[in-house]
Amino acid sequence: MPWGPSHPKPPEDSTTIARLTGAPVATTPLTTEEGDVWPVPEAPRSTLANPDAAMRGIPNYSPSELDRPRVSNEARPLPPNLRSGASSPPPLPPVRTEPQQQSFVPPSGDTRPPARRNDGRVIVTPNGTAAVTTGGTDRIQGYVLPGGASGTAINDGSTTTLVGPNGQVQVVPNQR
Repeated sequence: MPWGPSHPKPPEDSTTIARLTGAPVATTPLTTEEGDVWPVPEAPRSTLANPDAAMRGIPNYSPSELDRPRVSNEARPLPPNLRSGASSPPPLPPVRTEPQQQSFVPPSGDTRPPARRNDGRVIVTPNGTAAVTTGGTDRIQGYVLPGGASGTAINDGSTTTLVGPNGQVQVVPNQR
């Protein structure tokens, strides 16, 4: 290093090696410091338990002319260090318009009701267990059994094929 000595100190000359080998090491004993070394106690802190102390030292609020809301579109007076005569007037405030109500028109005049939801359909299996569908498409959905097992339900129109977690297949007629 450019700022350090050019010859490294061998580790045999270090204080740690001298202590390990039992060689005498010159040390200065620790002494007590004279006088009062403890810091001065802090002033009591204000907490929510003492709201009066929390409000102590806060100046009273007195609104000035500049803080009051304007009733009309009058210009505020300029501060004393600014002068009028800018090259262009300030921009006008944006004009507010009321939002127009929009109505939903089905595309191409389609008046059919929306398709049924795919989730939440209850399918009663041949052994009496109720499987509840969990979404998917109109043809393939997931299902959950009361014990937490899940599988795939395939809707074939008049029947639904349930493929269980262990590969078991059950065909259930759809209820109309």
